[in-house]
Amino acid sequence: MQSALRFSIILALSTTIVAQSENIFHTSKSPPLDPLHRVMLKFSLSEQEVLPLLNKLDSVGQQVNWLSYVFSPRRTLLVIDMQNDFITGSLKVADAEEIVNPIAELIKEDVWNQVINSQDWHPTDHISFFSNVDLRPLDETWLSEHPGNVSMFEEVVFKRYPPYAQVLWPDHCVQGSQGAEFHSNITTPKQTSVIQKGTNPMIDSYSAYFDNTGIQFSGSTGLRELVKGSTEVVVVGLAMDYCVGFTSLHSLELGYPTTILRDMTRPVDKHTGEDMLGQVKREGGQVSTWNRWQNEMDGWERAKEVAEFLIQNAGVIERYRLVMIATVLALILI
Repeated sequence: MQSALRFSIILALSTTIVAQSENIFHTSKSPPLDPLHRVMLKFSLSEQEVLPLLNKLDSVGQQVNWLSYVFSPRRTLLVIDMQNDFITGSLKVADAEEIVNPIAELIKEDVWNQVINSQDWHPTDHISFFSNVDLRPLDETWLSEHPGNVSMFEEVVFKRYPPYAQVLWPDHCVQGSQGAEFHSNITTPKQTSVIQKGTNPMIDSYSAYFDNTGIQFSGSTGLRELVKGSTEVVVVGLAMDYCVGFTSLHSLELGYPTTILRDMTRPVDKHTGEDMLGQVKREGGQVSTWNRWQNEMDGWERAKEVAEFLIQNAGVIERYRLVMIATVLALILI
């Protein structure tokens, strides 16, 4: 009798537990699949706050890119020219040593899909070296307007078509030299790539993307191919007013939401550094600090900023294609 009673109680409890489990299974809500409700859920927003932005993005073909930024971010960190000559060597940037260890730690953060280092890599007869100024003729018009001896750090104009302007620097980052090597504290983890720039003796390369040809999107270093698929580009390194700034401007031109972390870069000159940051902001880029960027990267305000940037830059790939076609035609006709 007791055994039968015990069995009945166990059976009743089991039935209740199964029923409750089934009830939980059937009533639990699966996450929404449509973009509108996914965004609403992620940021705790109403339909009225999200739908107009999604419609605007969709109207210019940028909704998928923005949703990738929000839900499947692929962030690329560009570490620009953290080399011995720019830190302690022949062309050292003031206070550059202050950012070595912070950048070394930044590289290790798990927020990056990839980290790419750029490396100035000049041949000994490079056009940017003051020591080589006599190797190539200067533009006659420029010479007539600038009598006297040429000085270090002066911008001169070399004779060619079109005339080529170049700042004359001390010899730096010569291929194979200790000065061209990365600072010993800057490690290169497995997901890190290295691109070399300034390898053509006839032309300089401030941007990590393209040489200083003066022709839009020409003289590629190969970086453009490496960053494809990125939802955001963050730029740090040396120097703020030259290679960091021009890299950021080209990144924006290519249609990537781009941020300079100002606490992770230093300028050659404070005034030109601030001018460059202003130019980057005017072109739609962001200037932030590591802590602020980290705190805001998954927030709604930053998501809205990226959406506005993508809307403003809709069609950039098509413009890039047209520019390249025009460049090829121009070269053929010359």
